[in-house]
Amino acid sequence: MEENVTLEEMLSFREKKVFMQEALHKKHEDVTIVALGMNIPGPRKTSPRILQAFSAGGEELNRLFFEHGLAVMEETVVKEKAGFLKLYAVKSQDPLFVKKITIQMEETHPLGRLFDIDVYDEAGNGIGRAELGSPVRRCLICEKDAKLCGRSRSHSVEELYGRVESIIDSWLKERGR
Repeated sequence: MEENVTLEEMLSFREKKVFMQEALHKKHEDVTIVALGMNIPGPRKTSPRILQAFSAGGEELNRLFFEHGLAVMEETVVKEKAGFLKLYAVKSQDPLFVKKITIQMEETHPLGRLFDIDVYDEAGNGIGRAELGSPVRRCLICEKDAKLCGRSRSHSVEELYGRVESIIDSWLKERGR
């Protein structure tokens, strides 16, 4: 499960995500779709440690949904070489509130920098951080805008992946593992 992924595999994985989101929207009325993925730079998207981190993200989302009285109508998980994905159909007519709690999770959980949580309204439109006045995601290395660093290739894949490993190491130590 630690193989490099090709561009075609990554694009196919993204297409599968869209197809699955659309299927959940058709199946359930008045739901907000939440997609949990991982921000893993480079061609190696999976490993047992990344799977541990991804699973922790799913557990935390389940806890937050329960804590805020949000019923999960359905959830589905994909684990393949191109990455990990968990989709939720959440009974909510307030996707902005759902996005707010996922942003809080991304910003406060010890693994939050590695979580990629997308929220889609009942029409399938993505809810951006900007709609809530939240700051853009920061680079894993230098704290600048992650998208700008990514486009300019400010950091090597090795450097970024090392930071991913460091974040997971810190979380595991915190948990006594």
